[in-house]
Amino acid sequence: MSRALRDKVRVMPHERLRRMEAVASVAMLELSTSFRRHVNRTLRDMFVLMSAPRHDDNVWRSKLHDLARDLQSVGGSFDYGLLTTIGEAMCRTIKDEALPTESSLQRKLAAYAAALDAIIRIDLKGDGGDDGRELLSVLRIKPAA
Repeated sequence: MSRALRDKVRVMPHERLRRMEAVASVAMLELSTSFRRHVNRTLRDMFVLMSAPRHDDNVWRSKLHDLARDLQSVGGSFDYGLLTTIGEAMCRTIKDEALPTESSLQRKLAAYAAALDAIIRIDLKGDGGDDGRELLSVLRIKPAA
């Protein structure tokens, strides 16, 4: 280590490091609880919206898009990569102009919403391993690179 770097670095007592680690652990637990509450509310709102589908209504589609985008964006924060991948696919599907008249695209939205809910219910983190690959295969979504 160079002298200039050594002058900038100070030795920290182990006790202080342990306290910092404990504080960080508590903060992560609180954030995790907040994350789960937020995701569960977003999923609830998504299912309420989809319980009275109006696929040809741009306002309805915009609300659904916002909810899917929200799940897509928060997924990576707590290692739920599948939320991001499926949320992105759902957003693309919602933007598809053929959606109001294509029943297959409408079924895709229902399948994506069910998959997002399942990911949280069974706590499928990261890419989900074999289960994640199978889920993406069933949904016909290519895994994120």
